[in-house]
Amino acid sequence: MTKNIVRLALASLFTISLTACVSTSTEVKQNTAYEFPIILSAQQPVLIFPVSLHGVPGNDREVGLAITAGVTGKHGASVVSSQQLYDVVGNLSWTVGENMRRHVNQGNYALTGSAKRIADDLTGAIQKLTKTLKSTGVIKDKGFNFNRVIVLHVDSSGGIPVPGVNRVTAFGGIIDLENQAVVSYIEKDLVLADGYDAVLAQMPMEMNGIIEDLINKG
Repeated sequence: MTKNIVRLALASLFTISLTACVSTSTEVKQNTAYEFPIILSAQQPVLIFPVSLHGVPGNDREVGLAITAGVTGKHGASVVSSQQLYDVVGNLSWTVGENMRRHVNQGNYALTGSAKRIADDLTGAIQKLTKTLKSTGVIKDKGFNFNRVIVLHVDSSGGIPVPGVNRVTAFGGIIDLENQAVVSYIEKDLVLADGYDAVLAQMPMEMNGIIEDLINKG
């Protein structure tokens, strides 16, 4: 156990020193119809939708679980992860993320028009996830329903190859399910070390940073 902790700590330090030498960028867009910062609470937690990972070294399932475990470890009962139910929804985070990207970059935060079908698919998927989370005891209140969800996708990105690192882009945001609108959107370039232990150490920190950017915690 101690050896694993030391190994992850060393991997984290290596990743920080390595990525400091490579430029990254972050773009956050906010829907002015909402007040920021967004408050997360245990009374009305936000759902972390299953994240799909493309271009991230290692086992996607294990990295995905490590990412969301890091988020719940920091935010406690104010967030609920459904990463363990990835098979229920598959790669839907990519589809939703791409639609968010297209609509928000056009200045449209409402998931209407061509995005309406995707919004309906997302609502249906969340109903399935919520039902399973209740049946497994993760959610105790049988009458509870999520009104906000964080949907993020991580995909490989281009650029000049750098030996020993992997470039990926995380994109997605917070969606108001009741009004079918994007609350905030982020697109962030990440530079990952080319090593499984380093990725396991880095990705939870990156995801927590992304969520703080989305809620504008400051």
